[in-house]
Amino acid sequence: MMLFIRMLVIAVLSLFGFSAQAEECPKCPSLEGYVPSDQISEDIRMMVGKYKGGGASKNVAVQKARGVIETYLQPDFINGADCPQIDSEKWAIDYTYKRGGKAALHKGIDIPQSRGFPIRAIADGVVVAKFMNDGNKKGIEIVLRHTPQQTGLKFWTYSQSTHLQVMSPLAIGAKVKMGDEIGKTSNTGKMGKRTRRDALHLAIFYSDRPEWSHDGRVFTAIDSYFMDPNAFYRLEGPYDSPSMLALPDDQKDIPVPYMKPNGTLVPADTKRIWPYTCE
Repeated sequence: MMLFIRMLVIAVLSLFGFSAQAEECPKCPSLEGYVPSDQISEDIRMMVGKYKGGGASKNVAVQKARGVIETYLQPDFINGADCPQIDSEKWAIDYTYKRGGKAALHKGIDIPQSRGFPIRAIADGVVVAKFMNDGNKKGIEIVLRHTPQQTGLKFWTYSQSTHLQVMSPLAIGAKVKMGDEIGKTSNTGKMGKRTRRDALHLAIFYSDRPEWSHDGRVFTAIDSYFMDPNAFYRLEGPYDSPSMLALPDDQKDIPVPYMKPNGTLVPADTKRIWPYTCE
């Protein structure tokens, strides 16, 4: 009976785009940069697709204004390493056809890999959110916060990994080192008519401000933008999507650092790596 009630609650909440996990994060107020969710603007909630007042089309318009546009960047793994590749459904493509005509964009990159394969922290950071996302297409999710000192970038960045096999054992507030395992690959999340292949969905947010929030359903960062995850690996700015789109074709291939299975970093002094190990 209790299982039936839980499933009914999840179904009702999912109709309104909510997860059943809907309480404020109890540990978050003790973490650096945290602010209550009422300080997050409607634009930022629309950016992450969690504000229903304007509808899907308005959400998409805000997402495009905040970085979700195709840049045509490609990863170019240093020394020609054999790394798991992004699939054909690249960054910022139109997903309207997958949503039954409801406006939608692909706000990250998908990197197929075998089920259970470890997902690595792409930089030093701290765990700021974890969600089961019952009834949500993202599936099991973890978000890390990375300071400018940790990445070498001038702003705060946040890496969002979804479709995890099981919830990460890392606690909110846990400090992670670049290359630490943060979860395992799978295809969790609400599916449509086809079975989703096992893959990591990686998204990057960034902001000039350090404040962020977690309302129990979604992670948000004040005055944030989406970044093409390929741009995260550039050694020099700018990093915004319009500037990436304007790059000449001979600058679209981005040298990407990585970690080998034995823990060796390439290059040795990198502060950012690919989320999977490379041969």
